[in-house]
Amino acid sequence: MTEDFVPNENNNPEETTPDNTPQEPSQKKFPVKHILKGSRKAILNTMHTLYALRYAEISEWSPLQPTGIPGEFITMMTKYLIIG
Repeated sequence: MTEDFVPNENNNPEETTPDNTPQEPSQKKFPVKHILKGSRKAILNTMHTLYALRYAEISEWSPLQPTGIPGEFITMMTKYLIIG
């Protein structure tokens, strides 16, 4: 069973590199996690604002989950920024 979860030493989520041709300089992608926490209406408004700004697709966000506080929800998304 534990053999199913052997870590891949070549897989470092902190530094993911895209496929490049040998002529292109290597660029690295760095993850940035975005978390929205608040009322359902405020979260949906923010998600749609970020979509209108062409920053994030609605489908990139995790499903809204209740936090345990009445009326409060949470969602998250990870973007990969190219820095190079």
